[in-house]
Amino acid sequence: MSIEGITSQTAHVFRPGELPSKNRGGGARTVPLVTAARGATTYLNGVTVFEPGAAIGHHIHNVAESVMVIAGNAVVDIDGERTPLATFDTTFVPANVPHHFENVSDTEEMRIFWTYGSLDATRTLTATGEHGRVDAESAATSDVVRMVTEVATISVLAGHEGDFERAVAEAAPLFQRAAGARTLRLEASEERPRTYRLFVGWESIGDHENFRASAAFPLWRELIGPHLDGMPRVEHLRNVLTAF
Repeated sequence: MSIEGITSQTAHVFRPGELPSKNRGGGARTVPLVTAARGATTYLNGVTVFEPGAAIGHHIHNVAESVMVIAGNAVVDIDGERTPLATFDTTFVPANVPHHFENVSDTEEMRIFWTYGSLDATRTLTATGEHGRVDAESAATSDVVRMVTEVATISVLAGHEGDFERAVAEAAPLFQRAAGARTLRLEASEERPRTYRLFVGWESIGDHENFRASAAFPLWRELIGPHLDGMPRVEHLRNVLTAF
């Protein structure tokens, strides 16, 4: 489902029954829904289905997790504290806190809808130390998207701060329409008010290079050029650790 003129990205409707699932063991299987490979920018979500009496192993994540029970009744064990959950009860578990879910029914299926606060979410089983990225659990290696972040350090002329910020806002659609661009944000230094950092999430460095060679790039430079105090310094970063 494309949205012409607004974004290069594609809108989707995901149906769990049509997507691949991962057997989690113990009578549970997981169906990832919104993943980086399917367009996610800042979060992951999906559904885990528990057969009657099923439970998943105690584990931790490196990022915050929220879970809603969407069918049946459950028990959540958060660092040894067990709490009954009815349908639509919702949990929030901070990063690195051990927890797991169980289906309390011996006859009915239970389902949870989960959301992780980062594309770089991982799961580590406390009993075995088994560790991996959540978005890689049900995907072929070729389907895993590891975004790269363009970081541009930009100094602006004194008195041009407001005009520069408005110029970046005006230019944002140029980036959103660019192939492979996922996110854009601008942050100002607290200590050096005329220093900014522009963060653009790309699917690959090649996508950024293609943008620089496109007709949109001169328009971008035309908008911000009158406000610059020197050339921006640009580098590309890739996540190696999300600790919490």
